[in-house]
Amino acid sequence: MITIDRKHWYENVFAKVLQVQDLIRQPITEYPDLSSKEKDQLRQTQVFKDEIVQVLAKYQNFHLVRKFEQTLGWALVEHLRVDEQVQGFIYPDIELQDAQAFLYSWKDTSYVFGGLSRQGIDCSGFSQLYYLHVLGLILPKNSNDQRKLGKPTEFKTLKDHDLIFCRPFHHPDHHVVIFHSGQFWHSRRSGGVVCQSEEEFLKQFNVEDVRTLLMTCVPVYTKSP
Repeated sequence: MITIDRKHWYENVFAKVLQVQDLIRQPITEYPDLSSKEKDQLRQTQVFKDEIVQVLAKYQNFHLVRKFEQTLGWALVEHLRVDEQVQGFIYPDIELQDAQAFLYSWKDTSYVFGGLSRQGIDCSGFSQLYYLHVLGLILPKNSNDQRKLGKPTEFKTLKDHDLIFCRPFHHPDHHVVIFHSGQFWHSRRSGGVVCQSEEEFLKQFNVEDVRTLLMTCVPVYTKSP
């Protein structure tokens, strides 16, 4: 495993992403040729064309980068262009969407571990984008990190936008689900983005924690006029 001591990280170096690509856990040159299953084990998240990332270090033909929401990963140097004029993150200019419109627009989108796009999205990517585009709030990408935010609440008192942290029965995977208008929205490995009733959801998942994230110390985007 490649690690670079933080004391050797660059300071104030930012780059523009030249094309959509995966951010991966380790710098592996043959990554494009790996199987889908092997890529799933390495993919952290994704970055998109013209997105600004912070460049922290270099190893061979990879940069270690950080996204605006603090996720770290390795990206190919050739797919980034360092811009000395950029001195910080340029946050997306978000036009907030109606919650139901957002949710239904993603229904049936395929599941991709670490995915963050219409071509495929995972459970924590779905909740991250929901909070960003519906509420203007930044969440971390990882569901375990999302679980650390907000305040615990009870399943029986669920409110719109609450996040439910759970595990499928007979499966170890950690999972996150969005509650809205009496429905349970999430991206599953089988079926992609789905909408379930409480009865359907509780037949398949063991609830471990419920979190209310509104009115907490989650960073907020400023919406452009």
